[in-house]
Amino acid sequence: MKNFIIIGFIFVLVGSTQVLGQDYPIEQGRRKRDRINQSIRGSEERARENDRRLDEASRLPVPKSAVMNVDVQIVLSKSELKTFAEAKAAEAKKIVDGEPLWMYVKFKTRLGDYVLTTRSPEDPEKLLYTLYSEVGPRGDVTALNQYSIQFTKEDLAATELRINLAPGAFGRNKSIPVFLMTSGQAKTGVWNNELRLTNTTAVPRSLSDNLASAPVILEFSGGQAKYRRMEEEYNSITLRGSSDIAKLPIPGTFFSEDLRTQIAARLAAEKIAPVKIYFSGDDWQESGSFGAIMKKNRKVFATFTYREGETCFYGVAEIVEDYDFMNSKYGPPQISLQKGHSAQCTEIN
Repeated sequence: MKNFIIIGFIFVLVGSTQVLGQDYPIEQGRRKRDRINQSIRGSEERARENDRRLDEASRLPVPKSAVMNVDVQIVLSKSELKTFAEAKAAEAKKIVDGEPLWMYVKFKTRLGDYVLTTRSPEDPEKLLYTLYSEVGPRGDVTALNQYSIQFTKEDLAATELRINLAPGAFGRNKSIPVFLMTSGQAKTGVWNNELRLTNTTAVPRSLSDNLASAPVILEFSGGQAKYRRMEEEYNSITLRGSSDIAKLPIPGTFFSEDLRTQIAARLAAEKIAPVKIYFSGDDWQESGSFGAIMKKNRKVFATFTYREGETCFYGVAEIVEDYDFMNSKYGPPQISLQKGHSAQCTEIN
């Protein structure tokens, strides 16, 4: 009897061992599948969170709604003053050839609420903050000339702006050429124009869609030779702070390796071995006109220095890209060279 019990116990033990030997891999597989499923769910959640963050990052701020000439105001003055209020008290009613002119802008909140935010075509990580200034016939949607004003992130807290319109000034956003582009090409007579500020690229657009506007009455009964001269000298002033071409242009923060390579190739074709090539300004200068004929372009300047024997020179390359409206992009660069300007050999390296 005792032997029977022992044998029975052995059978039970063996049977239990067999059952455990069969169940253990199944349980282990189940736990492994659970861990895999948890890992997949975790990866999916992380992917969704990453997509959400990328979506938020790709979304750009939308300009604040504004009532024209209420949330944003413009006034023109022939005097350089400190505040918008002072300029409004000295508002220019009529402008004659050659008079200095400033644009003063006041925002109800801050500049950053009204700029158009876009991504740079060359660098999607770089954000552009833009307002567009233009001159057109008063009460007409036509834009005789438009110029893009680019701001930095640090600029966006400003509540007022002061920008020179004539004769021009050196420094980022110290001046814009939109007024001289119009007045320098005007014909003799009296012209009732207006200066506008907008944050939309729509063309044409209702006049009430602009942020602000101010009348510009041009009294050119005696001609506009002085403004034409200012327009001709404007680039020199913004490049070197002077109309004196004996001074080399001042280096800016703009840089393009591709453009530099193309300029070097053009110089090689001219048998010029540059000592150095550098760009002026901080970004492209974008302008256009929108009427019966629409055109838009952007330009930037580069300076190159070189030697001919023991004599030193410098030149300026103007790079212009025309906008292709059919394909919504800028075309290839057109490079024109101005060379042969005398330079001190100590300045060309």
